[in-house]
Order: sequence, then C-alpha cells, then structure tokens
Amino acid sequence: MRFAVGLLLSFLVSACTQFSEAQPASIAGTWHVTASFANGSSAAAMMLTETNGVIEGTSGPLDENRYFPLTLKGALTSGVAQLDAARGATPAGQLSLNVRNGQLVGTGVLYGVPVTIAGVRPDTASRAPVVHDFKPTTFVLQYSARHAPALRIRPGDTVKTFTLDNEGRDAQMQYRGMPGNTLTGPIWVEGAMPGDTLVVKLNRVRLNRDTASMASAMLDGRALLPGMTQTPTPGWNRIWVLDRERGVARPQSPTEKLAGLELPLKPMIGSIGVAPMFNQALMAGDVAFHGGNMDYDRVAEGATLYFPVWTAGALLSLGDGHALQGDGEISGQGLETSLDVEFTVELIKGEAMQQVWLEDADAVMVTGIENGLDASLQRATTGMSIWLKKRYGLSDSEIALLLSSSIAYDIAEIVDPRPHVVARIAKSTLAMLKPQ
Repeated sequence: MRFAVGLLLSFLVSACTQFSEAQPASIAGTWHVTASFANGSSAAAMMLTETNGVIEGTSGPLDENRYFPLTLKGALTSGVAQLDAARGATPAGQLSLNVRNGQLVGTGVLYGVPVTIAGVRPDTASRAPVVHDFKPTTFVLQYSARHAPALRIRPGDTVKTFTLDNEGRDAQMQYRGMPGNTLTGPIWVEGAMPGDTLVVKLNRVRLNRDTASMASAMLDGRALLPGMTQTPTPGWNRIWVLDRERGVARPQSPTEKLAGLELPLKPMIGSIGVAPMFNQALMAGDVAFHGGNMDYDRVAEGATLYFPVWTAGALLSLGDGHALQGDGEISGQGLETSLDVEFTVELIKGEAMQQVWLEDADAVMVTGIENGLDASLQRATTGMSIWLKKRYGLSDSEIALLLSSSIAYDIAEIVDPRPHVVARIAKSTLAMLKPQ
C-alpha cells in the first residue's frame, strides 16, 4: 500500500511538472526590447496585453532615429503573437513574437526593413549593490551602441577602474589602446532605456602617474582673432611633472621666465558620456547631448552627472583624464594623463532633460553644446531655465529675476567640433528658494 501511494504521488508530481512545462510563458506585460536592423538598432519599452488570444499593445519608437511610437494589435497562435504595427493610423509593418527561455524574441518588418526583436522583462529583483573592480582589456574610440558592453552593472553599483590618457597609454606609459581620447567602456546599466536619466556620481578621480603631456607651443586659432600669427619655439617641451605629494604641476623643462611656475593639480575627466541619439557613432573627441568630450574642469571628484539615456543600457564610457586644464582648453589639450576612477550609478526612470547637467557641493550646472558660442550659451541658459521650472516651479519672471542676478557662465571648451558653455548657479542661492 505504501509503495502504491508513493507511485501515485510520483505520478502526480510528474504530471504537474509536465503540465507546467507545457504552458507557454505569457507574452503580456512590459518588455524592454531592442530592434536590430542592417544599420544598427533601436530600443524602447513595449507593453502588451492578452485577452482570449487577442494581443494589443504599444511600443516606444523602434525606427532608427526614434521618431515614432507604435501601436500593436494581433492574435496569439500556437504561442506566437502575430502583430500588425502602426504609426498612428498608418501601417508600419508586422512582427512575429514569442517568449523563449523567459525572453521575448522574434522577427518582422518595420518600415519595409527586416528586423529582429530581442526583449527582457524589467529586472525588479532586489539585491545589495555590488562593487566592480573592473580592469579593462579593450578600449574604444567612439560613443556608440554598436560596441559590445565591456561590463554590465545595475543601478546602485559602484565601479572601480582606470582610464588611459588621450594617446592610449596607461599609468606605466604603456600603450593599451589606439590614440584619440581613448575610452574605458562601454558599461551597460541594466534597466536603462531611452527617456531615463543615468546618474553618475564621481567618488574618486585620482592621478596614477607623475607626468602629463600638453600641446602648449601655441594656442588654437579658434581662441584668437583671425589673422593673428604665432611662432612656436623650436623643440618646445610638452611634458609636465605632476608632484602628487605636494599637489602641484610644473613644466619639466621650463624657460628661465617660467622657472617658478607651479600650478595646483585639479584632476578631471575630459570625456564622459553615453551612447548618442539617432543610432550615431560619435568620436571620443566629439561633444553633444550625450556628453562626450565636455572638457569641463568641474567634472571632477565629488561631482554628480545626469545623462539623458538614448539607447538600451545607456552604455557609459569615460576617458581623457586631465591633471589640470584652463577654461576653453585653448591650446587643444589639458595636462593629459591617465586616472584611477571610482563612480556609482543610479537610474531615474521615465524622466530626462535633453542635455547633460551636473552638480557638486557648490553649484548646479547645465551644459550648452551647439554649433557656436552664442548658440551654446543660449542652450545652457534654456536648460537652466527648464531645470528651475521642473525643480522649483518658477515662473518665467521669477527665472528672469533669479538668473539675471545670479547666473555664472563657464567656457569649458572651444576647440572641439562644437563649443561647450556651462550655465552655473550656486547652491547657496538655490537654498533661498522655496521648494515646489
């Protein structure tokens, strides 16, 4: 009798297991999807519902330039959702989707272009933050979603790593990557999707060697009036000595007139950003709404940066360390060197400014990056006005009163493809405002 009961229990367990395995996983719910096509990929959140085999839903833009949200409608047949996609009232294509091993997979055609679909559920499982001791072996020269992630992390995690100098050399002056503002990364942040904000807190930005180089024999022509000539000294020495113990930098072979020159060290990250919008691949020396080669001396230890997310995973990269840099980087370089860096990431879901902003202990700053200095200043002022409206609910007149009396501007960079102007307001001033 005992044997028969055991056989019966075994049969029931086996039958329940087989029944469970036979049930197709539900396609309903929220998915973070990436549509891949010949020219690249696009990512968005997709929400699907299922009622008696009828599938309906919406998706953020999956076209290359991320212009058009989609509506989805179709039916479930043998576990596969056959969906028609539309942009408003205009048909946009068809998708065939199913759930395999807990992931959304499929193929289809959007806007006449073949696509493959891969999606995952938003990860809501909690775990303690992790500290990643990341020792990169490969480096990149572009901000791009086309690079495979070098590291995957989650919001709340901390990364300890290093950057090369702008010529691809490490702390031992050994080449580890190609020259050109060589970047550590990209780093995939789980759950980051277009429309979010990636928060990067710079816990440590430290020098890890005793020399830096700087193109300093003449100023970049963009810093001077047209027609002004310069005569560089033959054999001019580019090397600076970094006295980390005393916290100063000095020319390695100064002229007699500069023999007493010692300047305080101020380590900073010259280039930091995420993969850009519109599926672009931008060189590490470029700067735009994704961040990039901002060359702003307040991107330093203790600063927190806020990046709009344009692609799945955000794909954070950083490099181009400077031991010191004057405003505008007017010779074309700061004191170029390698760095040891530690940072912590967080994610603000469903909220993003369309430009990078940052804060430190003293100020809030909004970047302005456009095709000219005037336009960059306007972009920075506009961004600061938007930030004040969002954060404090100020009216236009209140903003005019506040900024015309209290704003400061920093010319961070003038020698890149686009100049960078930063609008800055002191936290001591903001502390006087009534929160919204």
